[in-house]
Amino acid sequence: MTSIGDINGFPFETFEELQAAVAIRSFNVGVDALAAARWSDNFNSPIKRAVVTALSLLLLGAGLAAIVAAFVTNDYWLLAAVPIQAFAFYTSHPASPIRKWVTIGGALSVAGFLDLLLNGFLIAATLVAYAGLTFAAVRAAGYISNSGFRKAILSDERLFLDAYAEGECTLRNNRSGRVYSA
Repeated sequence: MTSIGDINGFPFETFEELQAAVAIRSFNVGVDALAAARWSDNFNSPIKRAVVTALSLLLLGAGLAAIVAAFVTNDYWLLAAVPIQAFAFYTSHPASPIRKWVTIGGALSVAGFLDLLLNGFLIAATLVAYAGLTFAAVRAAGYISNSGFRKAILSDERLFLDAYAEGECTLRNNRSGRVYSA
């Protein structure tokens, strides 16, 4: 492929037409999360890479803090924070098949945390907070990576063509729902 017009069955003849359609939101570009993370690690701004790294370290530090706190306080329910974090990490990924339900759960975790805290269930509130923190960190890191990659492929036709050919991005017609992929 040398240009957008060379893609068989593609709805646009030029890259500029694609950019215009995305700008007015009649089409949307979806990106593969793993490809976006790889691109972000190599090409995103140093500040954005640092934020993603800090979010990862935050989750590791929080897990370690739960383990230490469990043994210091002899409240071994805090050890449940680590599997809760693992479950929340796995399911919170923006490309997860249950992402809509997890988003609802992430939002409800704030209310659940406050309810448990105000009713004196400190350990339960802490465990819910671990789930909510993990959800928020994973979604924030995913947003930074995905949006950076999406912006990059929409600014460079060669990068878009390469990503499209590799299955790292798709194009969706927002009116018809049709998805174009390699």
